[in-house]
Amino acid sequence: MSAPQQLTPAYLGSSKTPQSSNPLTAFWRSQVIAPEHRADNLVILRAVTVFAVGVAFVRSGLSSALVPIF
Repeated sequence: MSAPQQLTPAYLGSSKTPQSSNPLTAFWRSQVIAPEHRADNLVILRAVTVFAVGVAFVRSGLSSALVPIF
């Protein structure tokens, strides 16, 4: 009979990836660059980009081109 394997609780993470002592690094690895979250992160990036371009457009003088003057 073989020796029993030690179980790691799921809330402590997987033993395959090295644990980081820095919480920001752990967040970056698990939420930002993780492949399973990539599609959602790209949607958020696109929304933030559209918002920033819209704010820059309104703050510049170019927004007056949208209002026709008769």
